Amino acid sequence: MSIEKEIERAVKKISSLDTESNKNDVELETIIKNVVETVKKQEYDFSNTITMTLKQDGKKRYVKQYSDLYSTENILSQSIKQILDRSFKVRYSNRNKTTKKLFNIILAIKQMSDFTIIKFDFKDYFNSVSAIYAFEKYIKSNILDRAEQNLIADYVYQTKYAYAGLRTSNSISEIIANQFDKLVKETFLDKGIVFYERYIDDSILILNEYIDQTDVKEILNNIIKNIYHDKEFLLDNKCKTKFNKNKFCYISRRFLNSVSSSLDFLGYKFDFSIVNKKVEVKYGITAQKQKKYNRKIDQFIKCYITPGTSDYDNLELLRHRIRAFTCREVYLGKKYNSNVWKVKGFISNYGELRYFLDSDLIEDTTMDFLKNMIINAFDRNGVSKPNFLNTNGYNLFDSMKTNKTILLVEHIGYDYNSLVNLCRKVGISNIDNLGHHRGYGTLVRDYLIKIKVGY
Repeated sequence: MSIEKEIERAVKKISSLDTESNKNDVELETIIKNVVETVKKQEYDFSNTITMTLKQDGKKRYVKQYSDLYSTENILSQSIKQILDRSFKVRYSNRNKTTKKLFNIILAIKQMSDFTIIKFDFKDYFNSVSAIYAFEKYIKSNILDRAEQNLIADYVYQTKYAYAGLRTSNSISEIIANQFDKLVKETFLDKGIVFYERYIDDSILILNEYIDQTDVKEILNNIIKNIYHDKEFLLDNKCKTKFNKNKFCYISRRFLNSVSSSLDFLGYKFDFSIVNKKVEVKYGITAQKQKKYNRKIDQFIKCYITPGTSDYDNLELLRHRIRAFTCREVYLGKKYNSNVWKVKGFISNYGELRYFLDSDLIEDTTMDFLKNMIINAFDRNGVSKPNFLNTNGYNLFDSMKTNKTILLVEHIGYDYNSLVNLCRKVGISNIDNLGHHRGYGTLVRDYLIKIKVGY
């Protein structure tokens, strides 16, 4: 595919996710032509990024972005991502599929006479990966088109690292991480590997035999040196990639007799112990994630009780936000010119727990969280509990048990008129400034943003 075609695809991709400027076809065509001309003249500067500090789960994250969504640099960044994804057939992990596999393997290893579980992750992963190193060691030789190779070379030498926030961040990081995955699987092949999964920077490895913790750490350190710190590539901008020592977890079946052990992965918590000489596992949600969701509900309530805010004293809006939080949302999003199914919401993120709700295998703090976190939030904020909490649909436990869903898909879920009525309840009109009726997809987008599910 030519650079021109990639640029056209990139502009369409960016436009499909742009919820503010709503550029028309003529404007988009002009942007495409300007970027193509800029590439021919090589009049771009990929180093012209802005650095932002974001707070996430109480932690600071440093990201880099281009200030203008339709700048030449941002569009070319998306174009390069497309080239890399196509050339390396990059496949991005699906969180729910990864966790489903993990739950299945844990059910199996409970029956094993011996096993070892190792969980590890990279520290500040994206910002640690040298884009120049990844290009020279892994990418360059696999990009056969000279124009594409030159463009990528300009990009990596000007951006230097696969910084979070850049459109190529995931692609470059995944290309090198896939090499890490291959070497992990090869190295542990004769050590009883039965399961290995990596989701972005979090990895979990399960063996059906015992291996000493010191030996595991030595093997993994050798692998990371081989993949990320090859001394044959003497570059000024080296990878800074290393493991996060504070998040390393090691569980051996042999030691469970003397001490219980806990494992967390992608927000789930697994408590291992020996009961009547058998391995027992209790499942839950980590304390860190519970705090995150408590903060989210607190934010909803504070918007409701704080004078001067647009949401002040709007009980109906609060009801919709809490209802959405305790359900899962299914809708159709756009990817280029195609529709893709999207699923969001707490009970979708932690859907594997649904199969244990009627058992005693949910650990106590998680069970209390599922049943009481909404009412606890009102108590915590000193706000009287609204009457709607006494009806169905506002409790995580009940909603998870029934997999309660808000289906925002025309013809099989809310029809247009029902969606219009839903939107009106939170102050969203189906008529635009020119008096035209707004489309189904636009209303879905605005509704999800208004109730803070996101789009």
